Amino acid sequence: MKTVTHPRQNQRLQRQSRLLAGGLLLAAASIPFAADAQTYLALPDKGVETQKDVPADFHKYFGQRINSWRDRQRQIAKLDLDADMNQDGVLSNTDPADSGSFESTPPGVVLGVGELTRMVIRLIPYRVDFDGEVVVTLEVEGINRGARTGEFETLDEEIASMGHVRVWRNKDKKDLLLDSRDPTKRVVEFTTDYKTYPYNLPLAVPRFFFVEGVKSSPLYSGDVRILVTVSHRPPGQAPYAQTTSAKNVEPEVQAPPERVGIKSFRTSFDHVLMTVTPNHVPKEFINGNNEGVWVAPPGKSY
Repeated sequence: MKTVTHPRQNQRLQRQSRLLAGGLLLAAASIPFAADAQTYLALPDKGVETQKDVPADFHKYFGQRINSWRDRQRQIAKLDLDADMNQDGVLSNTDPADSGSFESTPPGVVLGVGELTRMVIRLIPYRVDFDGEVVVTLEVEGINRGARTGEFETLDEEIASMGHVRVWRNKDKKDLLLDSRDPTKRVVEFTTDYKTYPYNLPLAVPRFFFVEGVKSSPLYSGDVRILVTVSHRPPGQAPYAQTTSAKNVEPEVQAPPERVGIKSFRTSFDHVLMTVTPNHVPKEFINGNNEGVWVAPPGKSY
């Protein structure tokens, strides 16, 4: 049987075909920007896997005998640093895409120049029977993905070879905590002593902070890491001195205090790798970004 098409229907079909073809061309043109994230991001090379890809490179144990550092009862607090790595607008502690191996695998968090993203520090106290202080340290550091050690020979080389980020207490950018290009702003401490710990933790330690992309990563993906630690500082011990600008300086391992029944506790640590790109990435928020996890660059939107 021969099918007869009405002329007006034929015109409508031709018009729909042209629109469909135009839509396919538009979709194909937009694939590098949305569907194919790697093409859109134009991410730098991942380089080699380094010793700094795992935060345990900070140190294996702290303040006690090497045969007992694995004892969880010697941990002063549980620590977790999370970011919205899957860029859905939610900082989830149960979403594997926001934690785990993604934190230590390049590119980590992808951040555009001028864009801000919020990170969360989850701190759960374990012990209260101690003398001294609980110290939470926040640090920004570059990773040399051209060497297995991840180390740079000089601070000047590190600054020139890594992306530039700033860490702010709030998204209004009025309280600067860290600046990866400023040697005096590479590490910051928050302390609380045993008399007020853990009740003053919400006041002493920020639960959230914002990371701003300032300059794109020139050589490698995942070339910046945000490292957070929580440790026990016995009475009389000097403040933390091992900053990223003090190369080849190892932290002094303190002997347990002489007071009977009081001991030093090992440090907990976590980190997140970051990559700064020239442009911010389109997001697919599941909640409309109602939590304010992402802040678009000035004059831009999601």
